[in-house]
Amino acid sequence: MQPSVDPKEQSQTQFSGQPQIIISNSQFQPKFNFRFLAYAVFVLGVTASYYFAEKSEPGRHVDDYWRSLSEASCCLSIILIFVLYAVFYKGKADWQAATGQSNTWSLTGMIFYILFAGLVVLFGFMWFIGD
Repeated sequence: MQPSVDPKEQSQTQFSGQPQIIISNSQFQPKFNFRFLAYAVFVLGVTASYYFAEKSEPGRHVDDYWRSLSEASCCLSIILIFVLYAVFYKGKADWQAATGQSNTWSLTGMIFYILFAGLVVLFGFMWFIGD
């Protein structure tokens, strides 16, 4: 026969008496940070825009392809920056949801960056149609 087991001992969990560690201030650290890529796109876009503007001929404003390339590189780099920031905030929102944190502000930021990118696309389209 087996010895009887006290019912009080059965109700205790295996973690009883052990300290529990709770990480309360964890930071989002993605494997690939899209914000750093956005900084690089910004630098490249400004550099390309400046370079193409300098290649532009001062007297020819209507049919100058270098000026058009300057404007296009500026506009496209701004759109790409907003998209990269939206991707960053999407990853942050997913991480916050997985860790049980509120992701309201990350989702809001992602939506605003997508809206800003859409506005730049719209204004860029109107700018190039008007030329």
